[in-house]
Amino acid sequence: MPSTEEQADVVAHVSAFGVVVPIRTSHALRGPVLEAWRDALTDDEPTTDAVQAAGTDVENALHHLSPAVTTAAIDARAGQLVMLHAAALADTETGRTAVLVAASGTGKTTASLTLGKTFAYLTDETAAITRDGVVLQYRKPLSIIDGSHVKKQIAPSALGLRSTDLDGRLAALLMIERDPGHEGEPQVEKLDTVDAIAAIAPQSSYLPSMDKPLHRLAELVHLVGGARRVRYAESADLAAVLTRLLAVPS
Repeated sequence: MPSTEEQADVVAHVSAFGVVVPIRTSHALRGPVLEAWRDALTDDEPTTDAVQAAGTDVENALHHLSPAVTTAAIDARAGQLVMLHAAALADTETGRTAVLVAASGTGKTTASLTLGKTFAYLTDETAAITRDGVVLQYRKPLSIIDGSHVKKQIAPSALGLRSTDLDGRLAALLMIERDPGHEGEPQVEKLDTVDAIAAIAPQSSYLPSMDKPLHRLAELVHLVGGARRVRYAESADLAAVLTRLLAVPS
């Protein structure tokens, strides 16, 4: 009887900040993989080795596939891009983009779910930024907790999140800190460049592999006129902050 690997075929090519990652899986998982990753599908040729979605449990296979695709893309762009653990949301008319930096499990996906119905969802996992401030899209499925022990992987369009064909242009760099006990409007604090770098650097991937990595971070901080720390209670409270920061300067 053929092994699982022998039965597996490449069923999708997905785009992750300029990297085309092929996904290999079984016929049984083909439909769920294509549905979860439908907003990141591309006809372009692969630029990395294939990653595998394996097993017979659909939710578990998709749960492990998402970080595998992310890791393959990050490895491929090591030393080329500033890659931050961040959500990225863009104004649908201008492409001006806010990058919301935070550690895993501290609010990026929830913020994306809420704000992505007003702004275009570019990613909720890794914001990859070029030297001149282009924020590359990675419209991966979002990991949603629904009471089971494994998060469901749901395509952004299935959640009603907006999209844009415009290039994302970095306009705001935010360190977000959700505090359920915070009262009133979000507290926005502009950071000195040194403090901003100290806060952002731990939430990056492959930073030491870049040429003059701290200079690269400083360039992005200066590009947006300074990074900000934002303390807030609920994700919806961030909408007014993003609207203000993404407005085209007069």
